Amino acid sequence: WSYPDTCEPEEFEIILSKDRDYAVIEHTQLVPGDSTTWIPSTLDIAEEYWWRVRAKVGSSYGGYSGQRRSFFTLPYCTSGDLYMTSAVYPPYGGIFTRGYDSLEWEWPISSCIPESYRVELSTDSGFVDTSLNGGTGSPSTRWGPGSPLDPATQYFWRITPFADGVWGPTSNAYSFFTDPICSGASLVAPNAVTPLNGDTSATANPIFEWSYSPTGCSPEGTHFQIATSPDFSTIFINADNPTHASRSAFFGVPLDDCTIYYWRVAMVSEGIQGPYSFPQAFTVDETDSCTCDAVSLPIPELIWPEPVWTGNYDIVSLTPTLEWNNPGPCTPDGYQVKLADLPDHADPSLDGVVMDGLITSYTPSVMLQPARQYWWHVYSTFGGSLSNNSNYAAFFTEPECGSASDLMPPDLILPVNGASINTLRPMLHYEQPLTGCIPDSYLINIQTAADFSGQNLLGQIAFPSTAAGPGQDLADCTMYYWKVNGVQSGADGPESSVNSFFVDTTGTCLPPGVPGTAKSNNFCREGTFELFDALATVEVGDRVLAIARNPFTTYLKLTILDQETKEPFKHEIRCWSYIGNYEPGWLETPEYMQYSFEDLPVEIPPPTPVPTEIPTCNKDLEVEDCKASGGTYDSDNHYCNCSPSS
Repeated sequence: WSYPDTCEPEEFEIILSKDRDYAVIEHTQLVPGDSTTWIPSTLDIAEEYWWRVRAKVGSSYGGYSGQRRSFFTLPYCTSGDLYMTSAVYPPYGGIFTRGYDSLEWEWPISSCIPESYRVELSTDSGFVDTSLNGGTGSPSTRWGPGSPLDPATQYFWRITPFADGVWGPTSNAYSFFTDPICSGASLVAPNAVTPLNGDTSATANPIFEWSYSPTGCSPEGTHFQIATSPDFSTIFINADNPTHASRSAFFGVPLDDCTIYYWRVAMVSEGIQGPYSFPQAFTVDETDSCTCDAVSLPIPELIWPEPVWTGNYDIVSLTPTLEWNNPGPCTPDGYQVKLADLPDHADPSLDGVVMDGLITSYTPSVMLQPARQYWWHVYSTFGGSLSNNSNYAAFFTEPECGSASDLMPPDLILPVNGASINTLRPMLHYEQPLTGCIPDSYLINIQTAADFSGQNLLGQIAFPSTAAGPGQDLADCTMYYWKVNGVQSGADGPESSVNSFFVDTTGTCLPPGVPGTAKSNNFCREGTFELFDALATVEVGDRVLAIARNPFTTYLKLTILDQETKEPFKHEIRCWSYIGNYEPGWLETPEYMQYSFEDLPVEIPPPTPVPTEIPTCNKDLEVEDCKASGGTYDSDNHYCNCSPSS
């Protein structure tokens, strides 16, 4: 090393580490200040060492040498000592920060080092494009691309060691995604690629693949699920990987033969999970010999209209013919078809029965309604028994919107406005008016804020499904507000009306608001001043329900309750009272339930009423004005006496 000629320190401190960040120090040595060289006594073979130097005078140290330097210790490997490397950074499916990060890998043995490495980097997994390839030119296990990488793009990379004139084995291919990272609020549902609805897997360990439509950012992770029930109530595999931004998955857990499975995946960013992809159903049949009997019937595979997924859905006529496939190996007695304009199939009026197992189609007996989404699935029948249901699918009836000007406000169907629901993941159903059309997609806004000033818990779905649900559990005992608008050619259409529903999974939630108990007797008035009329008298210990607060959090808007039923009166009384008269909570509420009046929404109280002007006493005043002015009214002579009484 060298040092400026302006002075000479007393000593130099040299530090050696095998870690680039010097997390563990292998060697520390002090040498005289007139020396600029040092030979370490012993170093491990086949290692990379990082080193730095700083000057020392007395107990004071200067700054470390600014250049980050490393060197390698021999020996080089022979051709027979070359092995596959393993990736260190970025981790498989990780995010690569362009202009900052480097590719890093690990050499597996400690007896020798390669002379150099070849680095293959490509946007295709087959590495056909070689324009980004490079090499280290040294035993270094770090390498940075020579050209800028594209944003929000998946890259594949692999490493091959070189020594003794021979290329060693190439590593497995690894994958990463470039920044920028998607915000959690911007996430949409991924698109399933394989297996799709109705597919049959000849292996018990299939590879699952999906894509993600937005091209401007990269999600950080995924949440993947496989279930044996279409509603995912029986989960077989639940892989939650918030830092693994893959587009495929393979699990070493074999799936059961002759079984139908359902899978879906959601993207994750900033700790927020986006909506799931449309569930896909597939069958495992390893030997093509699954037997057919009353217990194990063939599960029909839906063919047309095609199952909905992003960018792939059918808009059909009002008299469609539904088609499916019998995967075998036997022919059932017939089929039962479930068809409805709600995903719960509560209305059986469009259902049908096919009596011949060789006929795999069905046409509804009545014309379908226009601009509607319909859901359908099929059972096979044998000896009076039903198979498991086929994969669920949906389609849309014409007409299709031509431009944004065709869009109309959707009608909100379920949950019914103001309903109390007993699930944390409700299915929201909405539809176009009968005079409407099918848009490109919908934007669903569901929030706890009535003015929609908070975070949208759903967002835009990438196809025009009229049923959607949040990708995460809603909060129990909470009021939610939601609205929907169609999207056509990137333009938002008019919004629906705003509906609300209350989540109460146990039936024991208090009505929306904050419970409170009176600490003192008080009047509850139309407004926040004594000039307002008192609408109710509240006594110590009375239970009330606070539903709002004024901007200064000094007054509460209350709903007066029947103290026997703890419910609002039939003719509800709402009024204002000073916040100091109450404490949050009821005696009978569980201790773990914590309440705060500050959680209430802000509401502006009625303006202060202007007092009626008191007239000056005179003999012509009427009875009330006479009394108000301090006079006494002579009813016999019909005049106001303004003289002081004797």
